[in-house]
Amino acid sequence: MKTLSDKVNILFKEIDENLDTVRRHLSIVQTLLKDQPAGIIKISKLTGLADHKIRYSLKILEKDGIVIASKEGAMLSPEFIQDKDSLVDQSSKILKKCSVLNKQIRKTFIGKK
Repeated sequence: MKTLSDKVNILFKEIDENLDTVRRHLSIVQTLLKDQPAGIIKISKLTGLADHKIRYSLKILEKDGIVIASKEGAMLSPEFIQDKDSLVDQSSKILKKCSVLNKQIRKTFIGKK
């Protein structure tokens, strides 16, 4: 039987899992910014991430046009490099949304702003 704490955690489970995925994707992007092209084994050594997780992330990043595959390994796409500042903007927007949500939760449940 689930405790009340478990039930509350379910509200944020998907966000938490998505943040883990974003963290992994960003770790790969940061690695490629410093050292590209890079294959799965090299990225794994540099990030400490499991091969299967890197493979999945590269697949998603390639699908979204952030990474391109080459014979030498994964590389960041020229389009992503050119527009990488938008990543910071998107991150700031998400952070603001989280902050607003946190304030709403605090006000609703503990009466604080």
